[in-house]
Amino acid sequence: MTREPGPRGGVLVIRLWVEDGFPVELRARITSSSDVLDLSTTTVSASGVDSICARVRTWLEEIDEKVN
Repeated sequence: MTREPGPRGGVLVIRLWVEDGFPVELRARITSSSDVLDLSTTTVSASGVDSICARVRTWLEEIDEKVN
């Protein structure tokens, strides 16, 4: 079986901070692309470690699906 040419990787940038005046919870802005050849990106926000990790996991699964 021959592999079709396609994306071989992606990029993900996480910006983290804690806001003053709110309950102490880590917040994140996550910008990602699942195709390094495509200039379009997706930006989402999340708060709390579990939510941030879930967003990263979703992106990783998307990459894994595209390269396999």
